Amino acid sequence: MSLPTKPPPQEFRQYRRLVSWTILSIIALGSLYLLLSVSVSLYRRRHALPAGDAISAQVSNAEMASCFAELREVSVALRKYLERSHHLLANDDADELQRWADEGAVWRSQWVGLGRRCRLTAGTLQGRREMEALAATHEELGNIQTTYTEALKRFAKDLVPRLGRLDKRLEKLGDAIGTTGSPSGD
Repeated sequence: MSLPTKPPPQEFRQYRRLVSWTILSIIALGSLYLLLSVSVSLYRRRHALPAGDAISAQVSNAEMASCFAELREVSVALRKYLERSHHLLANDDADELQRWADEGAVWRSQWVGLGRRCRLTAGTLQGRREMEALAATHEELGNIQTTYTEALKRFAKDLVPRLGRLDKRLEKLGDAIGTTGSPSGD
């Protein structure tokens, strides 16, 4: 036999409603903040903005130091970007390849922004030897990125299929010998 359940006292009904709405509001605001934060982060990564205003025609030492610092940051970012490419050589994951390509586009936009802001592109420099050296370094960074990317694409196009065929051949050979193991070392 079951006992009839008593309805909750009416005096706490408004309190429960208030607590429920408060929790629901906190969850909604937290979710909105998370979505907004992720959206802003993705936008900033894809659309790099220059670090400051364009330098003046008569380049001051402070402007030159600012350009040098930003050039160093772009150089470090290129090194990190290129070092991450070794993951591409280990597998043929399309998502990883797309992520690496997106990072390259972000780096390229930072590099272009630096060139505009500091007037490091060809034909926009006047005078100072140090600025000419910065421009040469800026251009070299762009050449390195282009050359490396082309070499990686050539590797992916020409050598990865050959490595795949060698892996299959080694697998068949291993089966014939009676050993197991992945040719790629996995």
